Amino acid sequence: MVARFHWFPLVRWCLLACKSFSLAFLLGCPAYAQSERQGLVDEVSYTSDIRPVLSSFCTTCHAGDNPEGDVSLTSYKDVRQHVEDGLLRQRIRDASDPMPPSGLMPAYMQRLFDQWASQGYRNEGHEPANEGRTVMKSFEPPAIKPVDVRQRGFELLDYFQGHWVGDMTLMGQSYEWWAFDFRAISPSHVHGLFEGGTIGNLFTSFFVANFKGSQTIMARNGGLLNGIYRTSYFVLDQVKYGRDWAYYRLVDAHGGAGIMYMEVTFRSDTIEFNAYTSRFGMTEPKPHMAFRGRRRHPELAKAAAKAVGFPRNVVDYDFSGGLPTPTWINDYPQTTASYISEDANTRTVGNEELIELGRQSQDPRRVDQMPFVAELAVEVRRSDLIRDKKLLLYLSRDALVDHQGTFIQRYGTIREELLDTLLLFPEIAKNQSRFTFTYLHPGDYFVTAIADMDGDGLPSPGDVTHRQTRITVKPESRQTLVIQDMDVRN
Repeated sequence: MVARFHWFPLVRWCLLACKSFSLAFLLGCPAYAQSERQGLVDEVSYTSDIRPVLSSFCTTCHAGDNPEGDVSLTSYKDVRQHVEDGLLRQRIRDASDPMPPSGLMPAYMQRLFDQWASQGYRNEGHEPANEGRTVMKSFEPPAIKPVDVRQRGFELLDYFQGHWVGDMTLMGQSYEWWAFDFRAISPSHVHGLFEGGTIGNLFTSFFVANFKGSQTIMARNGGLLNGIYRTSYFVLDQVKYGRDWAYYRLVDAHGGAGIMYMEVTFRSDTIEFNAYTSRFGMTEPKPHMAFRGRRRHPELAKAAAKAVGFPRNVVDYDFSGGLPTPTWINDYPQTTASYISEDANTRTVGNEELIELGRQSQDPRRVDQMPFVAELAVEVRRSDLIRDKKLLLYLSRDALVDHQGTFIQRYGTIREELLDTLLLFPEIAKNQSRFTFTYLHPGDYFVTAIADMDGDGLPSPGDVTHRQTRITVKPESRQTLVIQDMDVRN
């Protein structure tokens, strides 16, 4: 039991994030695309050269209030320190224990850090920028032929409905337990959310759209990670059927499969969900995520479908004129249908912050334009007993604790079949007490907050929790739940 759920609470996004489920495809500067043939730039700057590489390869894990290994790579000062002491340059070359775990960055990018050090750690804004810097000057987007879902492929939305529980390989890391909860939020829109905790969230939606005159299925994928907001749009371009399976591919709605894509195969009540990313053009597309799961608790998706009149093959969103131009392309050519904005001070957010970040990025479909979904803020009143402890926060179909607040257990920990009813499972950093679920499916949930007293990352003897708590989340509501009886020692 302990072995099975060792990675369970998740995960620091080494998450997710993104490094951004987001399927997350990595956040970073999508437009700084440089090839091995082009070689190194003449003068390396932190802002123009080093930071984009770190954003794409490192800052999902090495950022925020609780960075992996206590190594933060989000400021010039921190990055310079770790390059000067040799740690960073050593880790990005260690093929036996690659960093990032999904595989080492290209060799020419590794050499950028050496050149940066030899040139005195230039920091653009403090020293003149080099006008001769070599960056990608142009990008010719491919012709994408969307699948007409009036002819085939519309069933993808129905297939996706479900609480999928299985195993995940994410950025080279393997997790024995993972879950996605996909439910309908309109007659032709299915949405799933993954919450990484106070570091950020991730989501993927599939919906019928008019894309440049074609009635097809599109996907919206992204989230918020360490103050960076990103959404990417994909379009269905392949559908294949076998005797007992159906296959679907969705590609970047601007850059096509050469930038990033996701593919899904369904067999009966099983799913294979793979995502590939080029880090927005910095490399060739490589595996980013591989999820294998089985559908559980179908009554959740059935109730949502009934409530919104799903499924109907009607246009949920109109992109007949194409997608709007992102704000980040002022200095670089557009490689991807991704919308990015950044606020270093924004980590735990509600709708207002997400809406504002979406506006700044020119995201054509913000959270306030998503039907049916709700917001739930959970505030935990910390006692001295749990003042500096990380909190595991679980939303589940079934109760994990009894009315006195004790784990419903077997062999000293929560019963395994109850853990398989988890729908969302973020963490709250030890220096924070509030977390907001956004894009949340309406419905009935048991809410369980667990103070991780021994720091093992999973519910275990000695952890502190509270009395059984249940809440009904109403469509398009904004609710707050306060947990103030965190005093039950298991």
